[in-house]
Amino acid sequence: MKVISHVDKVRRIAVLRQRLDPLAHFELWFWATLTASVNVFNATLHLAGLTRDDPVFSTIPGVHVVKQPDGSYARELRGLGDVSHAGWPEIEGEVPPAIRQLEHALHALEYHRDPCIRGDRAPTQAIVDECEQAFAQVIYMFEQALKGTEYENRESSAQSRKH
Repeated sequence: MKVISHVDKVRRIAVLRQRLDPLAHFELWFWATLTASVNVFNATLHLAGLTRDDPVFSTIPGVHVVKQPDGSYARELRGLGDVSHAGWPEIEGEVPPAIRQLEHALHALEYHRDPCIRGDRAPTQAIVDECEQAFAQVIYMFEQALKGTEYENRESSAQSRKH
């Protein structure tokens, strides 16, 4: 996806998640939090030049859905595109420390995915608090990554959460 698409998605989802009660609507709140965070990660990877900022959509690592000249879509084999989760696919090579910190925050969120969403662990306020802390780090790092770019002046996720 394009950076601008990720930025807009983060903004919209950040607003949505503020309307949810994290405990009463945990699954929806959690997926909104994780989806926004993965979009932050992908936009940041594009901005760092580690992945391409192009209008294709990753389905599985290396396979992308690409719009064809006739308006249809086809799968194409390409290199690394958008990631689906932290570590899938793995970002190899020299990666700036800020992106590794962002990846670490995503892992902190994803730590709760399987036991709380797919398993039998009931979400608690402590889990919500951990997720909120990780999401706050994600948003902070996102705002730092956007500084000095053409996307900096778009309504930020933090501003969106206030409305």
